[in-house]
Amino acid sequence: MLVVIAVLDLQLAGVVLLVFPLFALVSVRLTRRISTVSRGQRTAEGALASMATESLSSMTVVQAYSLEGPLQRAFGGSNDKSLTEGVKAKRLSAGLERKTDALVGLATGLVLYLGAQRVLAGALTPGELVVFLTYLKTAFKPLRDVAKYTGRIAKAAASGERIVDVLQTAPDLADRSWARPAPRFRGDVRFEGVHLSYTPGHPVLRGLDLVVHPGERVAVVGPSGSGKSTLLSLLSRLRDPDDGRVLVDGHDLRDLTLASVREQVAVVLQESVLFATSIRENIALGRPGATDDDVVAAARLAGADGFVRDLPHGYDTVVGERGATLSGGQRQRVAIARAALRDAPIVVLDEALTGLDGDTEAEVVAALGRLTAGRTTFVITHDLDAARDCDRVVRLRDGRVEPTPPAMPEPADPVPADPVPAVPVPADLEEVRRAVAR
Repeated sequence: MLVVIAVLDLQLAGVVLLVFPLFALVSVRLTRRISTVSRGQRTAEGALASMATESLSSMTVVQAYSLEGPLQRAFGGSNDKSLTEGVKAKRLSAGLERKTDALVGLATGLVLYLGAQRVLAGALTPGELVVFLTYLKTAFKPLRDVAKYTGRIAKAAASGERIVDVLQTAPDLADRSWARPAPRFRGDVRFEGVHLSYTPGHPVLRGLDLVVHPGERVAVVGPSGSGKSTLLSLLSRLRDPDDGRVLVDGHDLRDLTLASVREQVAVVLQESVLFATSIRENIALGRPGATDDDVVAAARLAGADGFVRDLPHGYDTVVGERGATLSGGQRQRVAIARAALRDAPIVVLDEALTGLDGDTEAEVVAALGRLTAGRTTFVITHDLDAARDCDRVVRLRDGRVEPTPPAMPEPADPVPADPVPAVPVPADLEEVRRAVAR
């Protein structure tokens, strides 16, 4: 369109071109402000969604502590902030549209006035002026569209920036360039001089050394913060040591691929996390591609087959979010079945019996016994009964393995003393004196 109007009349085309720098100046300034406000709006919307999700997922605590009022006020405050930012963005977008309309109107008015003067002077025909104005209107339409959609584009860009930030976040752990798939483990685990800190200057593990033999069942005990869970997170390569090595069957875990290591470690946590899907699919997560027979066999090993078949739809029963429709013991047995299906040579039990009643605990203990038979097992526990069932107890303190105190020697049989010769009672005083003197 600009080329056509330049051919029709170069002077009028020059007048039109003067509008574009003004439009670019206004557009750039307002677009920056709209982008800034849109980022604030998206941040407020994210906080609002996070608050709603947190409140709904913790509804039992909310009701138990009567937190409905405070949370409602907090939600209202976040909602008001999001609304305020949204109104700002809308006002700025509307202002850009109005300014663009004003510039288009100004340019059209100038062209009409100057074009009429040129028609009266005979330099331009009325028909050419009408054609010029028609093409000018078509040329300005994209400018109006840009102004109209600038607000939407700014919002989309702000959302895109947040998504890109997540996608570009580098993972804490990644496979090394020379990492290779792990062979099938036997379960010989060694921690050699392991140091680990979550925060620089505050080590959790301090030169820890520990050897666990294949098939050995080891209880890991110690006060809170001593590094029990941290120690076992190294086995699944949820973290790598800052210094030292974690070896399994002589292989440094850092030289093996993450996926091949993790698929050989089965984990049963204190809080069994189930997903809002069927029990069959929850168990099958332990080994993708497992058949229905494999799932049932794992459930039987975990002692879960009985109660699962009593559910309305059996293994196809859909549990609530985080398994809310099942009891604690049922959730734990489903989690044990998932770990059993994994058929991993190394098993990690992180306070797996906490919060269970006596009868349920006995069932879960039996299931765990079947799960861990013949496997290298680490048991994090504060329960002395659970530790007593292990082959060895390892106590952590201040990020190190506390040395086992030496056993007290058995007391030796007492050595009989030499018999004291009996002193006869003297018959007179002189005899007593001589006896005392002796």
